Amino acid sequence: MKATTFHFISTILLLVFLSGCGGDKQVVELPPRPVYTIAVPELSSTSIRTFSGQLQAAEGVNLAFEVGGRVIEVIAKQGQFYPANALLARLDDSDYQNSLDNARASLTQADQELRRAQRLFESGNASQSQLDGAIAQEKSAQANYNSALKRLNDTSLKMPYEGVIASVNIDAQQVVSTGQSAMSIQGEGPMEFAFGAPTDVVGLLSTGQALTIRLGDIASRTFDAAITEISPSSLNNTTYAVTAALASSDDSFRVGMDGEATVELARENGDAMLIPLVCVVSAAGGKQFVWVAVAQEDGLAKIERREVSVESLEMEGQVSILSGLNPGERVVSRGVNKVEDGMIVRLKEGE
Repeated sequence: MKATTFHFISTILLLVFLSGCGGDKQVVELPPRPVYTIAVPELSSTSIRTFSGQLQAAEGVNLAFEVGGRVIEVIAKQGQFYPANALLARLDDSDYQNSLDNARASLTQADQELRRAQRLFESGNASQSQLDGAIAQEKSAQANYNSALKRLNDTSLKMPYEGVIASVNIDAQQVVSTGQSAMSIQGEGPMEFAFGAPTDVVGLLSTGQALTIRLGDIASRTFDAAITEISPSSLNNTTYAVTAALASSDDSFRVGMDGEATVELARENGDAMLIPLVCVVSAAGGKQFVWVAVAQEDGLAKIERREVSVESLEMEGQVSILSGLNPGERVVSRGVNKVEDGMIVRLKEGE
């Protein structure tokens, strides 16, 4: 049994030895890796930037109480339409009601005194001066009553004409003073889009400059606009307030809608080429490079590492390249971490 096992193992080892010594090794060559590339576009002298902001009413009218007091009810809602004379808010009117009651009592007494003076004058028991005094007293009491009645009525804030409430600036239980802005009515003119521009961009903007607006709630559409105002002072030392008027109105517009303004700006650092950010690879020392596919024969290409100078991030994931590339060259757009310098690859159509 042991001899048989020994001969079997010896035979296996001999076959392994012979197979290792016989013939040349077969080397299997893998086909070139397919890669997706994009063509580098022509140089551009402009840059596309986007800014977040909000839609606001233009040429609105501010509403305020003509008397001061404590707000007991706020009925108006931002963005809602109200007819003329609709009640928007009310103040506590108890003090004004007391003043009206006192003025009414004084007027009643003055009216009675005037009637008595008239009877006495007609009977020759009162002089002209006494009658004139009673008349003046009644007129003064009437004026005080009218003033008290107006102050009482002014505790109710109403719509001066039909329109949409652009903003509400007061809350219930808040104490307001005479003339303090309580709310505003949306104007009939085109609406405005307000956004903040950073310090490195605001110098490139100017009044009258065209831009497009895209609103979050209706993102499928864009609206033309033009800059109407640029604040001369910054907000928190970081951004400047910019206002743009929309060229037309739309029934879907609502005050406070969030959106983005897109504007085309002149480049400060010269012409540049736009490529997707995914094409750019970061290296040590803050350097950045791309993989350029240099065309060979039969649809093949040789990968070449190319250092580039990146200016800034653009809209929709694009970056501007100042140097290192030429228009028409093709750069790897997918799988940038799976290629290396000198590799032969097969070009794939598309991106």
